[in-house]
Amino acid sequence: MAKKYLLGIGLCLLLAGFIGGCSKSSNAPSSSNEPECGVERWHVKILTDAASASIIWNPVTTTIAEQNAFPKISVSEDTTRMSFEEQSVTIACTIVAFKREDDKDIHLILIDASQDSMIAEVPSTDCAEVAASAYASDFIAASQWVTANLGTPTTDFKNVNKPATVTGVLFQDFDHGQDGHAKNYREIHPVTKIE
Repeated sequence: MAKKYLLGIGLCLLLAGFIGGCSKSSNAPSSSNEPECGVERWHVKILTDAASASIIWNPVTTTIAEQNAFPKISVSEDTTRMSFEEQSVTIACTIVAFKREDDKDIHLILIDASQDSMIAEVPSTDCAEVAASAYASDFIAASQWVTANLGTPTTDFKNVNKPATVTGVLFQDFDHGQDGHAKNYREIHPVTKIE
């Protein structure tokens, strides 16, 4: 059994140079021209997980302070959608910085009057999985709002001071060095509307 397993791995590695590699990730790009898609509970972030059918799309008005007050929940790459991630929310805030992430998502730092912060992210339809999402047109519209109102995102943060109302689905992230995170690492990810 072990010999067959090792032989299989060896063949996979050998063939990798000829056919572009063996990948276990369902997020692997389908061509070399396509940017690599995201990680960290990716399908929950882009609404392609099975539980996304349970999302309540009538947004609840909340605040960054309210979201920061919830306890931090430990999650892993394999954590499925949690009950509070089945709710669309709307938050009035000020966007103070933004950038384009390595996975091409737009990372927004939101603050409130008390300087509480929270991240919101707009998924990039440059990724084939995101482009195939039922919500791709919402992601495109939110991305266009960013460009029209804040400027073109780059890989470095640009500081801004733009009052906005951000709507999207709650998401529980974990500490991976991200700037502007909530105390408990809750985010709005994905953003479906900005006005």
